[in-house]
Amino acid sequence: MTQLRPGRAEDADVLAEIHTRSRTAAMPWLPVLHDEEETRGWMRGMVLVHQWVLVAERDGRPVGYAAVEGDWLEQLYVEPEAIGTGVGRRLLDAVKAARPAGLSLHVFARNERARRFYEAAGFVLVAEGDGRDNEERTPDCTYRWEAPAPAGG
Repeated sequence: MTQLRPGRAEDADVLAEIHTRSRTAAMPWLPVLHDEEETRGWMRGMVLVHQWVLVAERDGRPVGYAAVEGDWLEQLYVEPEAIGTGVGRRLLDAVKAARPAGLSLHVFARNERARRFYEAAGFVLVAEGDGRDNEERTPDCTYRWEAPAPAGG
């Protein structure tokens, strides 16, 4: 069973590893711009400090995480062997519940699996970019989710 908990400073190394493994498995075509030490430093000094991080665990071991800043889902990564097991959906549902006013995200245009995942969760494509605004210089898409209006309201 998957349990969710807030991210902690001591999660930095394992979350950086999940980040790297997940990106490599899901997007082998994506340029690798940062080595493992840089990724750990970014996780330690940026993500876990400035973003709300939610960690998914199975049997006491982190298997995925989501990171939110404001109304932007900045990161959602799952261990490759846990993809398709509901971990990502559990994280996304928790993030949506915590941001009932709505949520935006960026996804690389070629990441079809992620695009289908977000579209199935109610996100709508609102913009497409040519890559000039991300450090990978890879075309991307912006999606937005708005919570449904209350019935009778």
